[in-house]
Amino acid sequence: MSLTALSITVLSADPVGSALYYRQHFGFLPTAELDWFVSLQHPDLPGLHLDLLRQGHPAAGPLLSRQQTSGIMLALIVPEVEAEARRLERAGLSFVLPVTTEPWGQKRVQFQAPDGVTVELLEFVAPDPEWLARQTAPHT
Repeated sequence: MSLTALSITVLSADPVGSALYYRQHFGFLPTAELDWFVSLQHPDLPGLHLDLLRQGHPAAGPLLSRQQTSGIMLALIVPEVEAEARRLERAGLSFVLPVTTEPWGQKRVQFQAPDGVTVELLEFVAPDPEWLARQTAPHT
C-alpha cells in the first residue's frame, strides 16, 4: 500500500466554528471549507489533514453518522511547550493540564478544544534516569 497523506476526522457540531479554534490558536489553514466539512492543514505538516465533519452527516457512514466525538487527544509536538503555553494563556485558553514535566520524557500542557477534543502540546525532554531504571524489564 502506498499513502499520499493522512487525514484525521473529528465529528463536529459546528465544523466552521471548530476550524476557527484550530486556525486562531494553532496555525492550521483551511484547504476546503463547507458548512458541513472543513479540512485543515498545518504549514509544517503538509501531508496531515485535520478534517471536521458535521455530526450526523451521511459522509460519516452508517456507523459514525449517529455518534459524537469522544476520547480524542490531538498531540502537537512543539519545540518549546512553556512558550506556547504562555502564548495560549494570553489568548484566553484555559489549561486542562498545566505545563507538566513527566518522568517518561515529556513536557506537556493540555487544552480543551471544541467537540470534546483534548489538544496536547508536547515537547520531548530527557526521561528521569531513576524512573527509567525502574521501567526496564528484568533480565531472564
